[in-house]
Amino acid sequence: AVVSTQSTGGDSLYPWGNEELYEGAHQANIWQGQFPKENTLEDGYKTTSPVGSYPPNQYQIHDLIGNVWEWVEDWWTTQHSPDGRGPPTGQEKVKKGGSFMCTKQYCYRYRCPARTKTSADTTGLNVGFRCAKSA
Repeated sequence: AVVSTQSTGGDSLYPWGNEELYEGAHQANIWQGQFPKENTLEDGYKTTSPVGSYPPNQYQIHDLIGNVWEWVEDWWTTQHSPDGRGPPTGQEKVKKGGSFMCTKQYCYRYRCPARTKTSADTTGLNVGFRCAKSA
């Protein structure tokens, strides 16, 4: 999410700015409605959406938030080094981005600055990872 926040000035809630909708349209696959009773499907998806279903950011990166939680390289810590990296080893992995099951009422972690932890053996329909390489 570092790249995503850089594209909007570094302190935005979402890759496109600070409002959940951009120009009246959903920009990520998250839950709409009252979780877990009703998903209104305003974004068109009951569960996961195909990659690229929403516009990319200015770096042409799709789906930085919503859809599935993304494991990242870092191990969980509450203390970060000055360069923002986590420790080289640990017990729990960092995941970012939230999922199609996140909503403001239940799991408001689909924001760029948000992160949480998970055990290294966690699996689920709403957990994945992003393949990336250095430019």
